[in-house]
Amino acid sequence: MVKSSFTPRYVHMSQQLRGLILEGTYKPGDAIPSEAELMSMFGTARGTARQAVDVLVSEGLVRRQHGKGTFVQLQPIRHSILNMGGFTDSLRGRAESPVAHVIEAGLTEIDGHQYFRMVRLRGTRTPERTTYLSLDTSVMDASRFPGIEDIDFEDRSLYQILREQYKTHPRRTQITLSTEIPSPDVAELLGEPSDGPALIKTEGSAFDQNDVEIEQIKVLYASRVEFNLTTAIAEFPGGEL
Repeated sequence: MVKSSFTPRYVHMSQQLRGLILEGTYKPGDAIPSEAELMSMFGTARGTARQAVDVLVSEGLVRRQHGKGTFVQLQPIRHSILNMGGFTDSLRGRAESPVAHVIEAGLTEIDGHQYFRMVRLRGTRTPERTTYLSLDTSVMDASRFPGIEDIDFEDRSLYQILREQYKTHPRRTQITLSTEIPSPDVAELLGEPSDGPALIKTEGSAFDQNDVEIEQIKVLYASRVEFNLTTAIAEFPGGEL
């Protein structure tokens, strides 16, 4: 899951532009800045600006129109998937209480750099029962969050700790959805049959208020989790669909 600490300039640019689209600064049908304007805004070369826009084109967020510009063509899917906005945060106002069981947590060295890695079962508790809904793996740069390995996350929210103790405010996630056949041990942890179907998996990164990656995430969901997806359909400039 851990990537190299070097991130190309065009990736940083695409992340910032994506953030502006996500927050609605650029709405469906709006033109984003031209390559020349991006060069001026970011102080970079034309090729780098073009690569940044290429990333958004490949994701389907924008569409180039020859001789006219590049336009936002699709609002990203908005979804309510447990954990992506903070599991504890997502349960506010509901009858269930969040519950977590830490499977493993501690420092690990990858490519000569120390990371904090934590694997937890996440779920809900009512007076009658506890139900685990996901198995979450988080990997974070230990140098940015000193002492995080000493915190007991059995009954504490990771994102609340980041906000209060490290002044880091998670703002968005960038994830992919796929499926995974759980191992027998993982199936047992989630209360799934050993010969059950593949489970939905989300994998990606969380970013802070400065659009800097703060967490690499993998979440495997129990089959009892229901996903609610909402999409927006927008007309392209010129009436094309």
